[in-house]
Amino acid sequence: MVERGYRSPVRARHAEDTRRSIIEAAATLFAERGYPRTSVAAVAAAAGVAVNTVYTSVGNKPALIMALSEDGAGDDAAVETLRRIEECSDPREILRILADGTGQVRRRRHDVLAILLNNKYADPDVAAAADVATRAVRDRFKAVTARLIAIGGLREGLTGTQIEQTLWFYFGFEAWRTVRDFGWSWKEAADWLAEQAARALLPPIE
Repeated sequence: MVERGYRSPVRARHAEDTRRSIIEAAATLFAERGYPRTSVAAVAAAAGVAVNTVYTSVGNKPALIMALSEDGAGDDAAVETLRRIEECSDPREILRILADGTGQVRRRRHDVLAILLNNKYADPDVAAAADVATRAVRDRFKAVTARLIAIGGLREGLTGTQIEQTLWFYFGFEAWRTVRDFGWSWKEAADWLAEQAARALLPPIE
């Protein structure tokens, strides 16, 4: 008789809580000290675990920055935004939903995104993690592009590539960083970005 493996729900929950504590500690230290100056030992101390626990739960330092990026890519707000867009048939409202949704993710993931964007040219580990975050957002923009094409109502002559690139231009990482650097509120920024994207993608209102 073959014994079936058993995974305790309590143990699994504890392991996930430990992993979450480690990732949150890494995010805080990377933001405060910078990625190059933060050691795995420092992350372990901040999380209140042994150094070996960091390695077994998440991995080495490159794995920590990648875990931060992957967590951001799977943010609940991003998933919910795409769900709402798939159910919407108004292109202008889709742009509004996208503005609000990307703004919400940027607000929630501000520190992690700052780490990725500020260090991606200085460290290959961060660059790889930044690429993962970028691909995740671009993939969602491809899905939004497909939805916009499916429902119609766009300017004539726009290609799928042009639509996707326009979405990235107005709702990508640098767009949000720029408008926030201007001192605009999140709502002001979302309103402006949605309006500019609408002017670029939709026929003028007569």
